[in-house]
Amino acid sequence: EYQKALSMSKALFSGDVSNFTKDEIELVFKDADKVKLESEMNIVNLLVEKNICSSKREAREFLNTGTISINGERVTDLEFTVSKSIAIEDRYVVLRRGKKKYYILEFI
Repeated sequence: EYQKALSMSKALFSGDVSNFTKDEIELVFKDADKVKLESEMNIVNLLVEKNICSSKREAREFLNTGTISINGERVTDLEFTVSKSIAIEDRYVVLRRGKKKYYILEFI
């Protein structure tokens, strides 16, 4: 359990959460905002429709400056599509805005 906690802490500080399991995501991000997704979405539309950004202008600005990351990878492509194929265990996508604000996107 100690080694598990240590590896999860390292992953969080490095930002690379792509190797987390579904259970680890549920444990580590239990207090993060949860967002339900029924189908794939363009990143700009997702950020606005799910109230992660207040406007498309703000969403584009965050993307252009590298402030948004998906599963630990910075996203700068305005045409990026969040789909089930990038979801961890076909269920969760970890979206980070800035340094500390996390959102768990869950495909239902």
